[in-house]
Amino acid sequence: MMAEAEFSEGSTKLFWILLVVFFFAASLGYTFASSNPDTSSQFVEQLFEGFKFIDFSNPIEVFGIIFLNNTAKSLISLISGFFFGIFPFFFVFVNGYLIGMVAFIKGSEVGFLTILLALLPHGILEIPAVILASAYGMKLGGLFYQKVFKGEQVDIANALRFFLKKFLKIVVPILFAAALIETFITPAIVFYLNRFILV
Repeated sequence: MMAEAEFSEGSTKLFWILLVVFFFAASLGYTFASSNPDTSSQFVEQLFEGFKFIDFSNPIEVFGIIFLNNTAKSLISLISGFFFGIFPFFFVFVNGYLIGMVAFIKGSEVGFLTILLALLPHGILEIPAVILASAYGMKLGGLFYQKVFKGEQVDIANALRFFLKKFLKIVVPILFAAALIETFITPAIVFYLNRFILV
């Protein structure tokens, strides 16, 4: 039977692999958008249509939606790793691709420096947190594979509890901090940039 310490073995390697996947996908999304700006612009606008229900004048509501949305999606990515880690991989890839598309389209509209400063302050926390949760999911999928196809003595229920504890102790606090930054700090940075620098 595996000890708890063995559950996380290889998680760091999976994190770095997924980080590379994310930036590779982002570069593909950016390249596609630059080659197909009209199609991409329509897609990005449809994407943003889904956020129209948010009252952006209410920062508490904005913070709550950002935090709960990111936490829920990260948790789903972790738990769905049961299916041999397939979903967490594609979750990271698709999100990277979409961010690449959005970066080009919105950067073309408002300036790439503005987009960089709108994404970087919270993204430097949010992206690694989401990828870490996905790495846990892929590791969970690997353990499930070992149990089902190799007949190894793996306590999947205990492994899931282990990764959920990690999720609550590490991922959730980082996502909380990232949501705070995205809600209260990023808008101030963008406002300062537009008001005093890009004039």
